[in-house]
Amino acid sequence: MFEHFGMLRLKPEATTAQRTAIVDGLNALTDVVPGLLEAHAAQDAGLRDGTADIIFRMVFADREAWTAYGTHPAHVAVIQDRIAPVLASKLFGQVEKSA
Repeated sequence: MFEHFGMLRLKPEATTAQRTAIVDGLNALTDVVPGLLEAHAAQDAGLRDGTADIIFRMVFADREAWTAYGTHPAHVAVIQDRIAPVLASKLFGQVEKSA
């Protein structure tokens, strides 16, 4: 298995609707991206200043599935239509797990 983690900080003017659309868009990718086994995206609880606004974890069948995800049209659309207009910064990491 191959896991992809991300944290997104959004511009202050990002609306609740935009934040929800990002979470919903990321979570919906399991229905259309081959090899994406699980998607867990959520808004930060807002308990501390300086944290990310959106946190997510994606679980892929393997590294190849994650690589293909990067250019999958549904993923690209979520980035272009929902994330990019309100993105301030991002941080990603990947972990490969043996069976």
